[in-house]
Amino acid sequence: MQAYPQEYVEHNLPLVFLSGVGERQDHAGVAPSTQENGTRIVTGSAECSGDRARQLLDQLLNLDGSKQPWNAQALPGSPIYPDGVFTKLWVAKHQRQVPALLIAFFELSADEDSAQNEQIQIDINAIRTALGISGFKTRIAAVLMSDRSILRAPELADRLTAIRRATTLDTKTGLFFMPPMSSQAEIATYVQTMLTALQPLAVEYYRDLTKHARRKKIRGGPAGSSTTPVDGGAHALSTSGWNARYEVKQGVFAEFRQEMEVAERHYSAALEELFGSDGILEATPSWSPRWDEARLLCDVVALRVLRCELWSDLTTSAVISWTNYKARMRDLVDRRGKGTQTYSWHAWETRWAEIMAQLIQRAAVPAFRAALGRANEDSSELAALALYAPTEKTAVATERLPPFHLLHHPGYWLRLAVSSARARWLVALAIPEEDRTPPGQSPASAVAYRSKNYDTFLASDPHEEYPLAEGHGYDHIADISRLTDEAIREFALRSQGRATDRLNFDLAQQLAATERFPAALDRLVPIWEECSWRDDDWNDLVVPLLTLLHDCARRCGNVEVHVATAWELLSLSSPTGPDGLLEYLRSSWPKASDVTVRFEDRQRHSPLNARFAFGKSETHVGDQVECQLTLWSQAPPGTPALTLSKVKVTVGTSKTITITNKRERDWSPDGSVLYDFKDVATENADGSLVLEADLRLPHAQKRIYGFRLSFKEAGVLRLQQLSLQLKDEQLSIEHTYSDPNLVRGASFFAQVGDVLEARPLPCADATAVTVLPKPPKLQMVVHGLLQQYYLNEVITLELELVNDEAEAVDATATVSAATSEDRTVAVRWQGKEDNGHELDIGMLRASAARRASLYMTAPLEPAVCTLALEVKYTLISDPSTPLSKTMDVEVSIVEPFQATYTIGPLLHSDPWPSYFAAHQKDTHDQPEGIKQRWRQNSLLRSCAADALLIRAVRLVKASDSPDAECSMSDPTALEDHLLEPEHEMHVPSEFTTQKLSFDDRRPTSLNLMLHVDWSRGQDAETVTAILEVPRLNLPSSEPRVLCTVANDESGEHGLTLQYHIENPSGHFLTFALTMEANEAFAFSGPKYRTLSLAPVSRVCVQYRLLVHDEGDEAAEGRGNGRWIWPVLQVVDSYYNKAPRIHAGGPEVKIDEKGKLGIRVVEAEE
Repeated sequence: MQAYPQEYVEHNLPLVFLSGVGERQDHAGVAPSTQENGTRIVTGSAECSGDRARQLLDQLLNLDGSKQPWNAQALPGSPIYPDGVFTKLWVAKHQRQVPALLIAFFELSADEDSAQNEQIQIDINAIRTALGISGFKTRIAAVLMSDRSILRAPELADRLTAIRRATTLDTKTGLFFMPPMSSQAEIATYVQTMLTALQPLAVEYYRDLTKHARRKKIRGGPAGSSTTPVDGGAHALSTSGWNARYEVKQGVFAEFRQEMEVAERHYSAALEELFGSDGILEATPSWSPRWDEARLLCDVVALRVLRCELWSDLTTSAVISWTNYKARMRDLVDRRGKGTQTYSWHAWETRWAEIMAQLIQRAAVPAFRAALGRANEDSSELAALALYAPTEKTAVATERLPPFHLLHHPGYWLRLAVSSARARWLVALAIPEEDRTPPGQSPASAVAYRSKNYDTFLASDPHEEYPLAEGHGYDHIADISRLTDEAIREFALRSQGRATDRLNFDLAQQLAATERFPAALDRLVPIWEECSWRDDDWNDLVVPLLTLLHDCARRCGNVEVHVATAWELLSLSSPTGPDGLLEYLRSSWPKASDVTVRFEDRQRHSPLNARFAFGKSETHVGDQVECQLTLWSQAPPGTPALTLSKVKVTVGTSKTITITNKRERDWSPDGSVLYDFKDVATENADGSLVLEADLRLPHAQKRIYGFRLSFKEAGVLRLQQLSLQLKDEQLSIEHTYSDPNLVRGASFFAQVGDVLEARPLPCADATAVTVLPKPPKLQMVVHGLLQQYYLNEVITLELELVNDEAEAVDATATVSAATSEDRTVAVRWQGKEDNGHELDIGMLRASAARRASLYMTAPLEPAVCTLALEVKYTLISDPSTPLSKTMDVEVSIVEPFQATYTIGPLLHSDPWPSYFAAHQKDTHDQPEGIKQRWRQNSLLRSCAADALLIRAVRLVKASDSPDAECSMSDPTALEDHLLEPEHEMHVPSEFTTQKLSFDDRRPTSLNLMLHVDWSRGQDAETVTAILEVPRLNLPSSEPRVLCTVANDESGEHGLTLQYHIENPSGHFLTFALTMEANEAFAFSGPKYRTLSLAPVSRVCVQYRLLVHDEGDEAAEGRGNGRWIWPVLQVVDSYYNKAPRIHAGGPEVKIDEKGKLGIRVVEAEE
């Protein structure tokens, strides 16, 4: 924007004059030419002075909008002719000469008399009169700076009232009282409040000017003028010119009011008037100065359109407006100007792109400002947010905008300016020599030819654009450098390193083209040192960079850079020609000495490739492992072979392998060669290895060097460094690889006849080898391990140790056991006490064996136990070196049995106590409840993989019940029963319960367990398996019916069926009994009867049965007999419920359907 007059491009803000508070030394005054005419304002009051006045002036100037970043330090251009469309003097008049508001400051002393009041009134009225005579409607305000507040000097209130009445100033918007203020913050707050109150006056002032401009536009342009301008023609302003002038004026006034959307509409309308078919640009000849002036006005108006859109955060619209205006101007210059292939047009493109960058920088676009505010927090977020502004909200969501219609950061536009400036320079270089002569040295015809053929709109004349004499014209390189540096600063701020490098590289090419080699070298070296193109293998960029840097370093005498670039170029092109690298460098720098250049990893490209690999991934201390180092040259074809002076390989922290060059007579550049040093090379005392081999490396032919290494310490050893060195008397080049990934080999070479065969390596990381401790030769064998063991079983195992070492050892065995849940398991050695985990084996001679037994008690829950065995020993010849051998044995522990349970009541023979008789306790602790007998049937199922011998099964209490006593009957005697896998056996058990309290009617809760004694055989140790019985809740107050059988001993084949009806509750119960007829037997007794039971009583009802047939079915168990199924219905008369009938003794059962069965047994004959 520096090429345009400052009045045209600066942001318009309301103008406020300050009177009576002095001025700052750095405040720019009005030009003397503008002080000759105009209104002079004179006041008689003294100027306000003192610290408070200076502080007040500082605070007022701090709010000066002219210091905002919208303004540019522009140089004023030539004024437009009076009969043109517009003039910058009009903008300067409103921005610098005619204020919207004048603020007068007066000191008001509480000690002064009324004379001071009168003087203030006279000065305010004089200022108002002078402003009225000037013809402008400038508003006035007065500030009275008092030395006391009204609270301390109440008489000041009357004086203020008198001044207000005499001057007719409003106390809210015209007359302000400023009491003494002690701090800078108070003064700042006061100033801010005062200007906020005065702002509507300034806005109203410019709104009145807008109305005046609108009325003049509507009236139309003036009549044709008869005056003759200096160019010889009369120019009457056309209607489009008149409309454009007043659209611009209204836009400027809208900017004064900070109504940027309104201003943008007026500016856009002015552009349409200027570019219209009957506009100034179409109607004015292109050779006329008026045409250039109209172009200048168009540029200024378009600039203001962009500024208004950026102010309104219409970022996409601003980019589209910028692009459309550029295309529109290109079309205009191609049609009516001298074309767009001139340096003037490229200068305009440069200026237009730079204007966009400057506007973005000064507009503080929210997207870029937010990112910059978080720059210190997250640089990645900065790069993501600050590249371009998102699409504005007013854009259609379904519309897909091209990327170049998004507002990018200023660096993008500055790069466009750099491209245009470079194009301007190239066009300038094509100016013929006869047009580069100054006008004073050229004939008039040549000067006329230049003015006709060269476009100099805001650009230099041809003799200044590219002068014959250096240093007297336009410096294109300086302009390109300035724009490039500004663009680099923006790209670097957003971490766009590749764009920064490309801009620097392009500028270095321009500098080198003008033979400014030191400046080009300064630009190229940072790119070369931190080049991302090298990492990305962008050789199309790396080769030109290295070539240019190589040439600049030679011209500037930088030996190190020249040598380094020659080494790097050798991997991509051939800078040395037919000579070798060292010969080429010696001829380039014959006087150089002791020049050393070092590179690391991928810091530079290398013409040599190196690969290192171990033959296997694991070895042991003292054993040898094969290694191979492969070298080959990737220099271009036809390049002489590279000869290394030394190769150094470092493995681990101390082992080094050095290969020095030794030329062979029968050396051939054709084919790959394997140098095998496996059998001839031996390590030195310090572990290093020194070899000699031919290190000449022809193009694309591999040289493989094989050798063996051994290690004395265990651990993981890696390739630490691989160094390649070229050296002679003058120069030394060393390339070091510290990153194993860059030199990791993937194959191992072997000579098979005349063919060199590459065999892939099985390991992923061939540059590392795991060195294991010396392997122990003591063997461990566990005897007696079964497939599975069972809960609570004592496990016996036998460990056998066999000494395969060449000499005797002193050994100690350690054992530990744990489950998968990290619970420890008891284990000990034979002969040791509990938890005796360590066993001293003692001296064990070579080839001798020894056995030791250990015992482990299986846990009470299923688990997989891991038995960890470790034998630590030392050799008799080397007691300081401990050796160890470990073994893990998994032992599976499972449950041997599973059981299901059924429980039912039995008849207890003891009589029940009478409810009506007093009950006396014999002892204090004796239970007094009713005894109840129970039977539990257990179905035991084998889960073991082996046949187990069942020795005994018994039901035991897991814990005592707090409210009842439980006694177990003697278990049924069992003969040893062999239970096969997956087979079952029935085990009956009986127990009796009795409540401690006679009145306790709550259910009885019991916790029982089933103990099963078993063994693996007759002579094996007995193990007790503990099976948990589900918790039992036995009812104590529910009525029940028990059925028993009493066989007739008279031999008449009759039996007595007894039904025992129990009422343990505290209520009287009545039951209805009905015996159903049956074809299998006849019965004697009541078929139907009603039975009443007193509380806590038991009644027996008997039926005599006579079985019709006998011997048809075999009885279960013993003797002959059959089952009959009598049906007795027992119904509670009150609740109408039928209690279940239980089998209360032997010869009675309940089947699966709940029916009662009686076993009839034949009498013995």
